[in-house]
Amino acid sequence: MKNLEELLTFVEELIEEKNGNSLSNIQRIVLLTTLEDNRKTYDQIAEESGYSTKYLRQDIAPKLWQLLSQILNKRITKFNVKNILESQIHYYKPMVSSPTVSDSLKANILVVDDQPKNLKLLSHLLEEEGYEVQQAINGKVALKALTQSNPDIILLDIHMPELDGYTVCQKIKTAPETQDIPVIFVTALNESWDKVKGFSVGGSDYITKPFKIIEVLARVENQLKVRHLQLKVRELEKENQELKAGLQKFKY
Repeated sequence: MKNLEELLTFVEELIEEKNGNSLSNIQRIVLLTTLEDNRKTYDQIAEESGYSTKYLRQDIAPKLWQLLSQILNKRITKFNVKNILESQIHYYKPMVSSPTVSDSLKANILVVDDQPKNLKLLSHLLEEEGYEVQQAINGKVALKALTQSNPDIILLDIHMPELDGYTVCQKIKTAPETQDIPVIFVTALNESWDKVKGFSVGGSDYITKPFKIIEVLARVENQLKVRHLQLKVRELEKENQELKAGLQKFKY
C-alpha cells in the first residue's frame, strides 16, 4: 500500500503535468481526508476543515473527482479514489520524483499557522516524511515553544493575529539562542515586496499558498542541508581552535 504522501505527490504532479494547474487547499484537504478515511461523509469533512458543507458537496468534491476522472480516464469517486491511485501510480512512476531526505537530516520542525486545517495538513505531510513536528497556533505560542526547545527549522505563516510572521521572525533572529534557526515563510502573499520584506527580517525561504507538496518538501530539505553544513563548519572551526590551543601549549 502506498503511503499518503506518495499518493498526494503523485496526484499533484499528475495534475500539473496533464492540466497545468495545482490543487487548491480545500481540494487537497478533501483528497487527503478521503485517502485517510473514505468512510467520512462530506458533512464531516466540511466541519473539520471549516468550509461550507454545500460548497464542498456541490462544488469542490464533484470538480475534484471529475478532474481526476478525466486525467486517469476512469470514473473516480470518494469511495474508489484510493484504490485507483494505488493501482495507477506504477504506470507513472518515472514522473514521481519526491525529494528524499537522508536519515542524518531528519529533524524537528516547528509549524506556525493560525488556521488549524493548515497546521494539520502540513504536520501530516512532514510526519509522513519522518520529521518530528511541533505545532503552534499563533506567534505567541511559537515564541513560548522556542523557550523550551529549539527546532531545526520553522515554517511560519505571515498573516496571524496579534503577532504577524514578520514580527515573530524578527524576534527569533534577535535572540542569540534562536537566531540561526532557518525560517521558511508559508503564506498566501505572492508580491515581490512581501518576499523582500520576508528576507529582510531574516527569512531563509518562501512558500506560497496554495503550496505544492513536492515544493514544501524540497525547500525544507534544502534548508536542512544548509543548516547541516553550517553545523559541520562550526564543528571544524571549534576543532581547529582546539588544535591551535593544543599546539600553543606544546610550544611552551
